[in-house]
Order: sequence, then structure tokens, then C-alpha cells
Amino acid sequence: MQQILNKSEQTQKQLLKEKEKINSNLETIQKEKQRAILKARQDKKRTHQINNNMVQATEKLQTTETRIQEINKEITNLKSKIVTLNIQLQNESKNFSKFLPLIERLSLYPSDTLLAAPSPSSHATIGLSIIQNLSKQLENQAKVLKQHKEEINQLQNQFTIQITNLAQLHKKQENEQNQLTKALKQARITQQESAKTVFEISQNAANAAQKAQSLNDAIRQINLTKIRAQHALKAEIIRAQRAHNMARLQKARKESAMISSANNGPGLNSRTTSKANAPVIGPIVSLWGSKTETGPAQGITYAPQSQATVRSPCSGLIEFAGPFRGYGHMIILNCGKSYRFVLAGMDSLSVAIGQSIQKGIMIGQMPAWSGGKTGRPTLFVQLRRGERAINPSPFL
Repeated sequence: MQQILNKSEQTQKQLLKEKEKINSNLETIQKEKQRAILKARQDKKRTHQINNNMVQATEKLQTTETRIQEINKEITNLKSKIVTLNIQLQNESKNFSKFLPLIERLSLYPSDTLLAAPSPSSHATIGLSIIQNLSKQLENQAKVLKQHKEEINQLQNQFTIQITNLAQLHKKQENEQNQLTKALKQARITQQESAKTVFEISQNAANAAQKAQSLNDAIRQINLTKIRAQHALKAEIIRAQRAHNMARLQKARKESAMISSANNGPGLNSRTTSKANAPVIGPIVSLWGSKTETGPAQGITYAPQSQATVRSPCSGLIEFAGPFRGYGHMIILNCGKSYRFVLAGMDSLSVAIGQSIQKGIMIGQMPAWSGGKTGRPTLFVQLRRGERAINPSPFL
């Protein structure tokens, strides 16, 4: 009996120790969870502040690029005026040159020219009057020629000043773009530290999309990858519960909640059209529904200036960023509520897969363009709801 009691006491002590150990583990897990929540909140707050700063910096960059566009227009107008005045000056010089032999004769032989006896002699007065009028016309033409030359010189000076201003603005644009690129990289690092799982799943989704043959299939692959990831985590939660592995269970739940609450964006609610909402500074060359070789256009095409900055048309999550088939460098941006923007034709990208961004932030840059009539880079912007393309105009 005593042995049974002793064994019972030992078992009880062992159970108490295990209970204390479990309680201690639970307390440690709770503390780690609280620290993780606090760090996530701090990272989110910090990222939000960085995003706000970047929106302001991008607006400043947009002002610079708007001024670049205005100066380019002014330079084009100046070129046109200079060409027109030069043609006019050439024509006037050509007409004026007809009278040069007479002017030369008058300067060399005034008496012979003016006093040649006319027949009848009464025409002498008329001839003198004609020469006087001709002299006035020549004098007026000479004044016009001089005035046009002065105008051309003024326009040339303005042209030189505007070219200098343009070069300074391009340098300012480059500096602002570089600063924004660095800030976006820092924001990405901050997000990766606090949302590693989201970045990993986003990368897997993008890898699946890269293998797709079409844009529709790419978006379908992104959706499927995220669904599979959620199912896998749900299965992991069940396995952890059955194994009574609290650390494993907490990790799986945390990752599942992180994916569910990943910032896919607030959706698209604003239906106000404004140039300020356009993703790039530049004219539209093709509208939604325009006739193309492959049928009605499924998006809007812009013709931006050289190396223009491309901005995010909504807040959301970058699901794809990189080259894709014949689209050039492309971004798929999940705006939330089944809305996705596709932006293609960029030369370089400033954001990465899995990164959460706010509306108006720089996401890429257009290729350099020398200003010729051919080969001008264009930005294609498409809006999708689910897997169906819709008119993006009301949201840009």
C-alpha cells in the first residue's frame, strides 16, 4: 500500500511539474505573441508613415514632370515660330533682293539714273515720284526684315533658356526618382520583416503567373496559389491541434491570419475623373473600346514623356512585378474587392512582389525616348474585376 502511495505521490509531483512547464510555455508563447503583435503594429505604423511621405514626394515629382511637359510644349511652339519666321524672312529677303541692282545703280550713278531724259519730258516728275515711293517701300521692307531678325534672336534666346530649364528639371526629376526608389526599398524591407509569409506566398503566386501563357491565366494562377496556401495552413492548424503542439499551432494561426488580413487594398470607390489621378503624365493615345487590330481596346494607352514616373492608381498589394510575355515590365496591383490594375510597358520597377503600397506612390519608370516620331514608349493600363476587363476611365 505504501509503495502505491509513494508511486501516486511521485506521479502527482511529475504531473505538477509538467503542468508548471506547460503553464510556463504558455506564458512564454503569450509574451512572444504580444511582442509580435506590438512589433507588427509598430511596423505597420512606420510603413504607413513612410507611405504617406512617399505619396507627398511622388506628388512633388509629378509637379516636376508636369512642368517638364509644359516646357517641352513651349520648346515645340518656339521651334515652330522660329521655323515660320525664318521662312517668312527668306521670302522677304528674296523679294527685297530684286531691288538690289537698282539700289546699287542709284548709289553708283545717281545722276545717270535720276536725270536720264524721259520722253516726253513731263514724265520726269512722275519717274521721280515713283523712285521716292519705291525708296519708302524699300525702307519699310528693311525695317520689317530687321524686326523679324530681332524676333528670331529673341525666340532663339528663349529657346536656349527653356532648354537649360529643361535640363535642370530632368536632373531634379532624376534625383527625386532616386530618393523615392530608396524609400520604397526601405519600406519593402520593413514589410518583409513583419510579413515574411505574405511575401513568400506572393512570390510563389508570381512564379506561377510567370509560367502562364496569357494575362487571364496569370491572374487565375495567382488566385489559385493563394487559395492553396490558405488550405495548406488550415490543414497545418488541424495537425497541430491533434498533436497538441501549441508553438506550431500558434505559428500556423498567425500565418493564416496574416494572409487573410494581407492588405489587398480598399477596392475602388472613387468615380471622379481627374488628371491628378492618371498613373502617368502624358496624352492618351488609345481609349477603352477603341478599334485595334485585335478588336476593341481592353484598356487605356498613354504616351508619356521620356523616363516619366508611373504612379499607383490605387492602394493595394503588388501581386506581380517583372517582365511578362510581350507586355514589357508589368505590374499587377490588387486593389481589393476583386479589382486589379494591370500596368505594362515600363522600363524599370520601383516596387516588389508582396509589397503593400498606397495610391499615388511611384511604382516604375518609362523608357528613355529621344523625341522622334517613331518608337515612342507607351503605358498600357487595364482594370479587371475578377478575370474580366472593365473600363478603367471612371477610376483614373
